[in-house]
Amino acid sequence: MFKLFAPRDLTPIPAVAATAFVALAIFAWTENTGIADPNDLSVTYWPWKLWQIFPLLMGAGGTWWIWLSTRRVPWVRSLALGLLALTVLLNGYTGVFGDYWGDVWRTVNPIFIGSASVSAVVLWRCGCAAGRVGAVISVTLGALVFANAYFVNNGVLW
Repeated sequence: MFKLFAPRDLTPIPAVAATAFVALAIFAWTENTGIADPNDLSVTYWPWKLWQIFPLLMGAGGTWWIWLSTRRVPWVRSLALGLLALTVLLNGYTGVFGDYWGDVWRTVNPIFIGSASVSAVVLWRCGCAAGRVGAVISVTLGALVFANAYFVNNGVLW
């Protein structure tokens, strides 16, 4: 019987390609934020917030897609999270991304929020007390990034 939302186990190259596709799709969308926010008002501007809905959907859906599609190659998940952490460090402490540093943050935020949702569900399902605590911490961090990235924009919280 056909399962509409059945996970597909990808091999290493398609799994890496899918991961790169998700990140590049979000970056391409956020790089064009000037269409919705020509004056760079960002968090205080409602058209900007509406423009950011699609990257949030791509980040959440993309991380779940990667999680469900990489059961045969779980190292791709670790590689993706390692590259995400490296991107945060490079963007925060070096000028390696140049004029695109804001676009990189707007790309990292939805991916982090999606990753937090995946980790929360996986940790909660393990059923142990440590897993439940980890799930609560993951949800809290995802909610904190969501609130700060799209509503508050407090530099201290970053």
